[in-house]
Amino acid sequence: MLTISTFIGLINNAALLVSLVLIYDLVVLRQPGEKVSSSQILIGLILGLIGLAIMKNPWEFLPGIIFDTRSILLSVCGLFFGMVPTVTATILTGGYRLYLGGSGAWTGFAVIVISSAVGLGWRHFRTKDLDSISNKSLYLMGCVTHALMLLLMLTLPRAIALGILSKITFPVMLISPFAYFEIRKANL
Repeated sequence: MLTISTFIGLINNAALLVSLVLIYDLVVLRQPGEKVSSSQILIGLILGLIGLAIMKNPWEFLPGIIFDTRSILLSVCGLFFGMVPTVTATILTGGYRLYLGGSGAWTGFAVIVISSAVGLGWRHFRTKDLDSISNKSLYLMGCVTHALMLLLMLTLPRAIALGILSKITFPVMLISPFAYFEIRKANL
C-alpha cells in the first residue's frame, strides 16, 4: 500500500540532493574531449561525499533495503562531469553501499553502477553542448535511469521485489525524473 511516508521520504531526499548540488554552482565543468586533471579526481571525491551524505538520509523499505537519490546524483554526475569524477563517485558510493550490507546491498550497488552508466552514456551520445541540453532530454534520462533501477529490484527475492515494486514504482517515477529539472535550475 502506498503511504504518504513513501512520498515524504523521496521528496526529502530529492530536496537534500538539490541543496547539496548547489555547491557545484562554482565549479567549471569539463567538456567532452578535455584532458583529465587532478581537479577531476577532486570533483569526483566531492561528488562522492555528496553521495555519502545523501545515503545517510535514506528511506528504508525493509532492513537492508534502502532508497535515496544517489541514482539521480550519479546519472547527473555522468552527464555533466564525465568519466573520472563519475567513476570516483561511483567507487565511493558503491563501496559504502556494500559496506552497509543487508539483503539489498548488491542490488543497491548495481543501481549505483547502472545510474552512472546511464549518465555517461547520455553524455557520450549527446551531439550538442551540455549547456543546451533540454528539459525533455533530462526528463527522459531520469525515466530511463529509474526504470532500470526498478528493474534491478527483480534481483531481490521475488516476494520482496514484488512488494517493493508495488509500493515504490509510482512515487519513484513521479518524483525522481522531475528532480532533474531542479538540478538544471541549479545551473549544472
